[in-house]
Amino acid sequence: MNTIKTNQKSKALVTGFSSGIGLAYSKYLALNNWQLELVAQNPEKSEMAFNAIKNKDSTYHLADLSKPEGVQEITNKVKDPDLIIANAGITMFGEAGSIDKEARKDLFYLLCNGVIDLIESYVPNMVKKGKGRIVIISSIGAITPMPKSSIYASAKSAIYSYGQSLSQELSSKNISITVSLPGYVKTEAHSRAGLEHLREKIPSWMWIDAEKVVSETEEASLKRKSTVIPGKVYKLVRPFLGMSLSTSIWNKITKRNNKK
Repeated sequence: MNTIKTNQKSKALVTGFSSGIGLAYSKYLALNNWQLELVAQNPEKSEMAFNAIKNKDSTYHLADLSKPEGVQEITNKVKDPDLIIANAGITMFGEAGSIDKEARKDLFYLLCNGVIDLIESYVPNMVKKGKGRIVIISSIGAITPMPKSSIYASAKSAIYSYGQSLSQELSSKNISITVSLPGYVKTEAHSRAGLEHLREKIPSWMWIDAEKVVSETEEASLKRKSTVIPGKVYKLVRPFLGMSLSTSIWNKITKRNNKK
């Protein structure tokens, strides 16, 4: 007797799903018939986000991805995703020497080393299957100086370099890696980092919606592009990033006004 196999949905693993780009990406994938394995740390926000996604094929997991044991917990629970959206992250602001060693360690692991651990756990099976997609949400800060956010920028730069190298290595194995470099995105990340002043200081045309980041990033991933910079304004200014004049202008725009 022949067994009829039913079509099984493709599985996506999304980290940092409870807000911002992660939530927008999860909603997008849910609408496109993906089975979702979702990861975040905050219980209340995770439950609210999970209910907002409204996908019966979704499961969410609570884990602190700034710790190696958190990443290992997820890789033990979630098996063989077809798509990885490595999005979890926070913004941290602080002058050089002001962030304690443990906070620096956790931030760099969350934004870089932990992402590498997560991806490296799943790549061998993707290679075995002969297919897979990986999206890494980095930052425009990976390719431009970010004074008083040096740990954040260096982690984002490192994971950008990792993603570019991995893309070259795995392209012949039908596995695509796309690194997204968004600029200022309309999320809660800046307020959580104590950077509320940026809402007033940064011109409106420099902000981009999380949904726009998702649509342009997913389009680039499906086209197997190794890098994408969401938003027209950031694509236009990319050649000038890192130049002394552009850095000076950027610093003046984003400078906190300490007068009360």
